[in-house]
Order: sequence, then structure tokens, then C-alpha cells
Amino acid sequence: MKGIALLSGIIGAAVVVSAFCAFGPGRADATEEQVVVIAPVQPAYARQIDVAFEGGRARVGLLDKEAAMEFAERQPLSIQLERKPERIVVAGVPDGVFQGTRGGVEAPVIGDVVLDVQAKEVYICCRDMDASDGRVLLGHVTSGIEPLSRMDGAFEAFAMAAEDL
Repeated sequence: MKGIALLSGIIGAAVVVSAFCAFGPGRADATEEQVVVIAPVQPAYARQIDVAFEGGRARVGLLDKEAAMEFAERQPLSIQLERKPERIVVAGVPDGVFQGTRGGVEAPVIGDVVLDVQAKEVYICCRDMDASDGRVLLGHVTSGIEPLSRMDGAFEAFAMAAEDL
């Protein structure tokens, strides 16, 4: 119930702000109907990575965070992935990556690329997960999550900067 009230309040505020911006103060008596569209904000990715594997291709948008940039600078490269319940784990991530990294409380969604400090894993989420301390969002699979999710066991993938294709 609180969620519906909050959503209604946000929509109402957006309409009021839109009317104020469109007509100015005291001019909300416009003759044209105004339509307000509220869409989720897409993050600005610092770099796009294309990942090719036996079952298909995927594109990953990396956020402008140190760990994501370090990974992106090593392109092109061969990476080992392993499908586990609820996630696809990147194998062979050095322990040094996790040292000194402070994760926020993130509730990853399907397709998110996450550095999990507590589990000492970097993984791609195959389902929405609950919030937990120690997670750093590195990016998101912007296309190709379906073929990735269908992979089974360990498999090899090739990652390269998207502009290289």
C-alpha cells in the first residue's frame, strides 16, 4: 500500500513539475494537453564489452568504476566462466581485486555484473537477488543474457571492446 502511495506521489510531483516547467508559474491554464512519461533511467556505461561464447554473444556495459575499468583495459582476453545456481562466475579473479574494496548494499537484478567482496567472486546474476553487504555493481549485460543463462557448467568466452567488432 505504501508503494502505491509513493508511486502516486512521484507521478503527481512529476506532473506538477512538468506543468511548472512547460507553462511557468501561474500559467497552468494551457490549451494543449501535456503528457508526462516516466521511464527508468539507463545508466551511462563507460565502456561496452562484447563477449562471444559457444552458445552465442552478449554485450556488457561496464560502469565507470576502478574494477570495471581495470577489467576493460585487459581486452581482448579469454575468460573462463562457470554456470552456477543463480549466477555465472568469472573464474580466476585474483584475490587482490577484493582487498580494500568496500561494497555497498546492492540488490542485483538479472544481468547485473557484480563484484562480491564477501564471496570473493565476480559474477553475472541469472535472477534478481536480495540486497547484501559487500557487493559492487560493475555493469550490466545489455543484450544476450538469455543465451548466457542457458550455458551449463564451465565454458570459455572471449571478451573484447565493442568497437573492435
